[in-house]
Amino acid sequence: MTGGLLWGLTGLALLDSVNATTIWIVIVILLGAKRPAPTGWAFMLGAAASFLAIAAALYLGLSFAESALDGFGLWVRRLLFAALAAALAVMGVRRLRPRERRGYTLPAWVNAWSALPFGVLATLGDLPNAFPMVLAVERLADADAAAPAALAVLVGYTLVYALPSVLILAAGLAFNAELREQLESMLSGRTSGTAEPSPKAAAACFAGAAASLAVLVFWVG
Repeated sequence: MTGGLLWGLTGLALLDSVNATTIWIVIVILLGAKRPAPTGWAFMLGAAASFLAIAAALYLGLSFAESALDGFGLWVRRLLFAALAAALAVMGVRRLRPRERRGYTLPAWVNAWSALPFGVLATLGDLPNAFPMVLAVERLADADAAAPAALAVLVGYTLVYALPSVLILAAGLAFNAELREQLESMLSGRTSGTAEPSPKAAAACFAGAAASLAVLVFWVG
């Protein structure tokens, strides 16, 4: 396991950590839960534990498939970058027209006891956005590292993934009165009303799609 691989995995983990769904749910818990501290920490435990379990299961599955099928990892990378290019292209098209923002509300059944399984469900529902994690696991499996070392790296990856949400939760609990207005403003501005077309965001998405295709053709292919 080389230093370059670890730095690359760290970059993917940082990209994965900007997880809008988890961050917004943490903010909703801070604003709407009857007991935000136990509810928030239980949610984060469920989200992080399920993320790690999924990553570990994927790593073990890819390692087995790579040993059984020659070139399996190459096809996984091809599929990942093709899917990423398609997803970015679709996002770019959507940014060219107005769209209703999706609101985030805390389900009535979520409390300090049910927040842990809620975190698991939220992580499972957000799997379509887990491209960085899947790519990181594929790179780790391709490195042919020992299983204990690879699983230790995935634990570190999960900690980096959860860090922004944990920091927001901790800050919100410590400075609830001071931050509440700002959090409410952020949530309202991002989850209500209509988002206007954004040619700049669309151009960035199309550029990302083109870059993904270039990687697919010139590096992966």
